[in-house]
Amino acid sequence: MKFRLNRNFLWMILILCGCAPVLSQAVTDASDRNVLFGDLQRNTDRYIGKSVLFGGTIIWVGNDPEGGWAEILQRPLGFRMEPEMDDQTGGRFLLLTNEILDEQIFSKGRKITLVGKVEGKEPRSLDKISYDYPLLRVQEYHLWPLSQNRTGPGPDFHFSLGIFGSF
Repeated sequence: MKFRLNRNFLWMILILCGCAPVLSQAVTDASDRNVLFGDLQRNTDRYIGKSVLFGGTIIWVGNDPEGGWAEILQRPLGFRMEPEMDDQTGGRFLLLTNEILDEQIFSKGRKITLVGKVEGKEPRSLDKISYDYPLLRVQEYHLWPLSQNRTGPGPDFHFSLGIFGSF
């Protein structure tokens, strides 16, 4: 009986650790989760000063004397606030930070979830058009681990038999 109780306790701890949020509760609670990306893009000035929660994939990273920035392709958030890798997107936005962003870490195609404060919008050239990028000053972010075998949303599960590899 004592062994069973300890084993059940261990399983409960493992399950709870696997469900931990990727961003701190205080930051996500302070963000306005009702802001849709399309609304932000159409009416950016209406949301200046608000904290919002979005995710997507990194397109480009740059640094200048004021800090770093990353161009993000917005994607809907799924399980555990992980950006879903499908064809749905509301557009692009710029993540702004006072820190230097290393392009080897913030690599093209990597998924990111963040809470940022809306600072306005900035027109930039996108191919042959002018595109208004909403500017989000990052408050907290989570870079998702790089995974070669991702096929869709949800958790990754792997089974390995040592020398035979995983499947």
